[in-house]
Amino acid sequence: MKTIITLLFMILFANAHSQWFVQSTVPGSPNINTISIAGPGVVWVAGDNTALYKTTNGGLNWLQRNSGLPAGNLYGISALDTTTCWVGTVNGSIYKTTNGGFNWTLQFSLAGSFSNGIKMFNANYGVYQGDPTGNGQPYQFRYTTNGGTNWILSPGAPLATSEFGVINAWDWTDTTHFWIGSANTVANATSAKVYTTTNGFGGGGWTSATLPGVGGTAGLYYQAVAFTDVNNGMAGSNGSNIMKTTNGGVTWSTVTNPPGVTAFAAINMNGLKDGSNIIRVSLGDGVTNYLFSTTNLGTTWTQELLPPAGQTNGIQHMQFVDFHSGYAGGNAGTFMVYVGPSGISTVNNGIPGDFKLEQNYPNPFNPSTTINFSIPVSSEVSLKVYYLLGKEVASLVNEFKNAGNYSVNFNAGSNLTSGIYYYTISAGSFTSTKKLMLVK
Repeated sequence: MKTIITLLFMILFANAHSQWFVQSTVPGSPNINTISIAGPGVVWVAGDNTALYKTTNGGLNWLQRNSGLPAGNLYGISALDTTTCWVGTVNGSIYKTTNGGFNWTLQFSLAGSFSNGIKMFNANYGVYQGDPTGNGQPYQFRYTTNGGTNWILSPGAPLATSEFGVINAWDWTDTTHFWIGSANTVANATSAKVYTTTNGFGGGGWTSATLPGVGGTAGLYYQAVAFTDVNNGMAGSNGSNIMKTTNGGVTWSTVTNPPGVTAFAAINMNGLKDGSNIIRVSLGDGVTNYLFSTTNLGTTWTQELLPPAGQTNGIQHMQFVDFHSGYAGGNAGTFMVYVGPSGISTVNNGIPGDFKLEQNYPNPFNPSTTINFSIPVSSEVSLKVYYLLGKEVASLVNEFKNAGNYSVNFNAGSNLTSGIYYYTISAGSFTSTKKLMLVK
């Protein structure tokens, strides 16, 4: 009985944030610089102080896999599965593992450079972006066609002029269209570049657009870049401004900043390529961190509330599996999971005689299930899904609903692992909890 009461207490008073929640803290609480989703529940993270971990259950447990990597911060990670992964270092090196991280092999190194990102599209083809070694030197835009045995400098890789690259400041829609942000290191700089190719790293043909802004003493950094297709994208800087393009980065225009945030640095962006046109941007004002999304290139913004640890430690890098599921890494080892909204519909126009929460169907389920409920009087309704120990994983309904019979779809996506979950409805003074089972 004590266990049941404790569980119900945790369910009723669990974290109230609806879509993002902290899944865990990576051991040692390192700053997480980059993450890579490699399959259902499989995520690799790279961070400060040689932090290299992977999870196979969506972040519930972590395995340290940094044996053989040089001491120092790690930036840029790309994994194909639980065994094969590439990671970059603060010293401009690329390492690869083919046995799950038990051993790492040095593939490329350039003294004076810095790793900003790696993306492997398959076991053979991938791209890498690293810093130039100095003024007049080329950006290290490299590609491989043999799994990293050779990393070839992109034809026409742009030459740097008082600038360098920025970690995670890039995006792509396929193997030919890429956009890469940069930092103008001149104090109080008023512009910085975004580099573009439509020929892929192997074809070169790099061009650049000069974006305006207000830089600080360290310069102006366009450190957040995201596209939804080959034409539409956004870029954000450390100078409290966000811009958009509708022609693939040829020209850019300023958009209205998200509401309630004045002085900020745009830290990271993510653009979904599924037709939803969603771009998310993480911001920090030096005290609090925020996350906003837009579906119309900044004409309107929606704030996605972060849990307290996310507000403190921010999102340094986020990736999404699909519309319903994603992961994000922040400072102090904060690892967050996104579970997207599920649809709610009215079953019929009748007014029920009683409050009722029905058993989900199918049950067990994979990956989606339907939950029906009834409310005889108009009420504020909350319907949430929890782990066995009370941590919230999804908020399916959190709004005022008229009296009626409703049906909600819950899609577990690829974030959640097999197991028993609970869903709880609160409507007026009515509360009910039922069990559901996910089997993958």
